[in-house]
Amino acid sequence: MNDFIAFVQNKYIYVPFFLWFGIQLFKLLYDLVTTKKFNFKRIMGAGGMPSSHSAVVAGLATLIGKNEGVETPIFALALIVAFVVMYDACGVRRAAGKQAKLLNKIIEK
Repeated sequence: MNDFIAFVQNKYIYVPFFLWFGIQLFKLLYDLVTTKKFNFKRIMGAGGMPSSHSAVVAGLATLIGKNEGVETPIFALALIVAFVVMYDACGVRRAAGKQAKLLNKIIEK
């Protein structure tokens, strides 16, 4: 039981989790306001802006840099993982945009 309590109290776990949940909740509320429809998939689903993946890794790298120091190896690892995730997220969004344009052209014809 003590391991579970220590796990739950670890700020490197709960801060990114709450950050992810907050971003997903924001997307749900934004979707609700703009479409006037409740779409529960926005809480659990991936995609859309702001990117919850990017927010989590950026938040985690910031948390590590602030608490452990920016000269530590763990911060370097967190920063590089954050850059890889954000770069990949941009690539996926760019590819999805190109695919959407192509599909729209096909549908028009």
